[in-house]
Amino acid sequence: MEPVHRALAADQAFALDLIVTGMHLLPEFASSLAEVRADRLGELHQLAISAAGDTGAAMAQSIGSGLLGFAPLLERLRPDIVLLQGDRGEMLAAAIAAAHMNLPLVHMSGGDRSGSIDDSVRNAISKFAHFHLTSCGASTQRLLELGERAERIVEVGDPALDQLRTLEFLPRGALESELRLPSGEPYLVATLHPVTDEADAAAAQMRTLLEALAQSGLTVVFTYPNSDAGGRAMREVLESWRAAPFLRIEASLGSRRYLSLLRHAAGMVGNSSSGIVESPSLRIPAINIGSRQQGRLRAGNVIDVPFEREAIVGAVRFALHDAAYRKELASCTNPYGDGHAAERTLDVLRRLRLGPELTAKWRTPGGKLLDV
Repeated sequence: MEPVHRALAADQAFALDLIVTGMHLLPEFASSLAEVRADRLGELHQLAISAAGDTGAAMAQSIGSGLLGFAPLLERLRPDIVLLQGDRGEMLAAAIAAAHMNLPLVHMSGGDRSGSIDDSVRNAISKFAHFHLTSCGASTQRLLELGERAERIVEVGDPALDQLRTLEFLPRGALESELRLPSGEPYLVATLHPVTDEADAAAAQMRTLLEALAQSGLTVVFTYPNSDAGGRAMREVLESWRAAPFLRIEASLGSRRYLSLLRHAAGMVGNSSSGIVESPSLRIPAINIGSRQQGRLRAGNVIDVPFEREAIVGAVRFALHDAAYRKELASCTNPYGDGHAAERTLDVLRRLRLGPELTAKWRTPGGKLLDV
């Protein structure tokens, strides 16, 4: 969302308030909070909501804490628009609060699919939202099938691609020096997040991936799992491998370092959404493991495999050495947009007609919701 936030902060028509919450405020992700602060985009409000524990119950408690925190904060700020993106539980808490307070709620990336509880959370946010900014045509169609009205939907693309279009990437040499990467040799970037309905298998899934990566013979930069149920168990397994010579573990790389690493990487492995959304624009192999991104629209660079060591090893070899795949990779196109989502988003927000016509979405609007 950084490109959207930056565009809003630079436009005199808007005053931007950012509510920083969830994983950003956990000690192990302190560098993420530092990056948000360093960007100096708008006024920051910190809202700690994460419950202790590595369980689904803790996730549910965090949503409840979020609702208790968002309501008074939004009551104090009284924003003209609440802008949310994606499928996190903290976004759902904000959506419930905003909708009950009749605050115009705009949701980005509704209609996407990624599997697990995320789909349920995302769809719930969409039903609370008053206007939708979608990432692709397939997502627009899903919102229509959910009963959302066409006049409340505009396709803008995924804002993550704006960063790839405008970012000044770090040179490979700087990354090699900072992360102790072998000079000029191929390396992989890996991220594995827990799947909420597979939380009991999280530790075993991490071990399987690490064993496969060790067998690949390549250096791997591995970033931390998120804080969902099973995330702590995954982190414990990952940290137990820290001494492995092939492995470089980073809690959070920050946007610029992460995207720069991807640009120079031989490929990426795991189940992060960046393997689906960003990697096609960089034209690198993305080996997607397991069910977490099930149903999400894919480009031709994505290789799907189960949580099986030999399948993962085979996929890495295929990605690096199969001539037909490498040829297809060179002409890969991204189905999630062209890197201009931020400017389209601002255009919609400028033209959005605020008031009861927008927020009473159960009524047929008497006129257009957007100024021409």
